[in-house]
Amino acid sequence: MAEITRTAEADSITATDLAELAAVTGRAVSIYMPTARAGAEVRENAIRAKALIKDAEAGLKANGATDDEATEILAPLVALLADDDYWQYLADGLALYAAPGFWRAFRLTIDFPEVTHVGDRLAVLPVVSAAMHQDDFLLLALSQNKVRLFEGTFSTMREVELGTIPASLEEIEGETTPPPHQQQHFAGGGGVMHSHGTGAEVGGVQVEKFLRQVAHGLAESLEPNDRRPVVVATVAENLPALRDHLNYPHLLDEVVAGNPDTARPDELHERAWAIVHPALRARSEAAAERFGDALGAGRASSGGGSDLLQSAREGRVDTLLLTRRRCTADHGPEDLDAAVGHVLATSGTVLVVDQLPGDVAEGAILRF
Repeated sequence: MAEITRTAEADSITATDLAELAAVTGRAVSIYMPTARAGAEVRENAIRAKALIKDAEAGLKANGATDDEATEILAPLVALLADDDYWQYLADGLALYAAPGFWRAFRLTIDFPEVTHVGDRLAVLPVVSAAMHQDDFLLLALSQNKVRLFEGTFSTMREVELGTIPASLEEIEGETTPPPHQQQHFAGGGGVMHSHGTGAEVGGVQVEKFLRQVAHGLAESLEPNDRRPVVVATVAENLPALRDHLNYPHLLDEVVAGNPDTARPDELHERAWAIVHPALRARSEAAAERFGDALGAGRASSGGGSDLLQSAREGRVDTLLLTRRRCTADHGPEDLDAAVGHVLATSGTVLVVDQLPGDVAEGAILRF
């Protein structure tokens, strides 16, 4: 398999990370900033981060921290500034968090505004959709000659390791080469098979085994409770066999049709997002409709952050719904940030939706 070339890095952020961030209390710093992936602007990434850390230092002192306390809280972020390699390989945005005895840094595919927040908890709402993988999808570029796997969002896509997915039909496990008189000839990148006599039957068995191993390998690459849509770039006739072997409800019905071998990642992304976006929008609309139904039945709350935090502390929240306008980095730390942590700690779900009934900004579906 060819080595994957990366010009930028994105960190994985999970629901566990989100719960940990939301549980932090005491003097806390949240920094968000856009970052350049390439070009002369890359040199500015660390310079702008240094300025924001200085803003955080001033904010801590304005909120009663001593010089030593502020220095101790921000020391890990200051140390990160000295890691030249880290600042050379960033994604679209950077989230930095610091509190006494705690710090985290996430390179994310989110174009954040440049902002520093200092408060008694961390501002976590801007990373909820990333941590819950709500805007993420997987693209499987599949032909008999080459297999590639990509992780994508609405604005980015990057190739990832295949794991146990075979890289081509030739690399499937077990005996794959038929006798000479039955060997197949591949025409073009799409792996169209020409055969004579019983070779067609052997070829069919090979392709079936190949698709089965691709499906099993893809299943192993999925995370527990994964809900990311999977779209496949392939010839349409491969999808039914792949679906037969992949027990995953979020495999989309429409394919990026044709031979994906020669397509650039940006071309695949554009065509894949045209398929994924309606599916994600439908999922958001269904969640909003479910909230509306629960609200009408008296099983939901559309109260403000303090009311939702109280319900979350009592373990009453099954699903916390936040509109996208409530999850911008411009909002400082508030009760909703803490509510996120309590909902996740009590096995609830946090969703970001485009809008909610009645144009409310946040709400919750309640267990009782």
